[in-house]
This record gives sequence, C-alpha cells and structure tokens, in this order.
Amino acid sequence: MKTLARTSVVTLLALAAGLASAEQFKRYGPWRVHYIAFNASLLSATIAERYDIVRGRNKGLVNITAVGTAGRGERAGVTGRYRNLLGQTYELDFREIDDGDAVYYLAAFDFDNAETLRFEVVLELPDHGVETLRFQQPLYYAD
Repeated sequence: MKTLARTSVVTLLALAAGLASAEQFKRYGPWRVHYIAFNASLLSATIAERYDIVRGRNKGLVNITAVGTAGRGERAGVTGRYRNLLGQTYELDFREIDDGDAVYYLAAFDFDNAETLRFEVVLELPDHGVETLRFQQPLYYAD
C-alpha cells in the first residue's frame, strides 16, 4: 500500500510538472524551490480522491517542493496567500505530503476563468532562513 501511495504522489507531481511550460523554480542559497499552480480538474479522480483534493472547473492547486542538498523534496515551513486582480487576498492552507522519499506541499484554492492570480509563499528553509517566493499564474477552466 505504501508503494502505491508513493507511485500516486509521483504521478501527481509528474502531471503538475508536465503542465508547466518550463521548469519553474527559484534558488535560495543551496535550496531550489519548485512551484506550480494549475487547475485541479486536470488530476485523475483516483489521485484526487486519494489525497482528498476537490476537483472542479474553478478549483486550483499549488504545489511547492523545497529541494535541499540531498536532491529531493525536504521538510520546510510553508505558508502563503494569493491575490486576484481586484486586490482581494486569500490565505493558502498548505498540506504536507510525505511519500517517504520526498516531501511536497499542496494547497487548494478557487479561481475565476481567465484569471491571473499572484501568489506569495513564505518558506522557512532549514539552515538557511526565511525566503518569500512570488509568482503569478493565469488560470483557465478546463473543458
């Protein structure tokens, strides 16, 4: 069962990585922080159910992975929020996913079609300190 869970997380993250037009990450000292925001309806029903992710046309997901010197996702403090073009700000509730080989952070959010959201994620990176990751992502309803 544990192997199945690991395979599912890897599948989830591979899908997320495939959605990015280019590898999205920022360097903070020895850390690489990978990030992506995408429409959660692109996930399979099986993966969404396994990780208690609500899919829907207006449901999005942010995935953050802090890659340390070991070359894999490691534990970090992750909090954040996002803002729409009207300036309305919403908190992100990140959940830690530990598959045994790597750690990832996921947060769900709602969005309107053709909306560009601005994300601000605060990271507490072990043996490094606090960094703020800022990025924006246009989101669209999936057909």
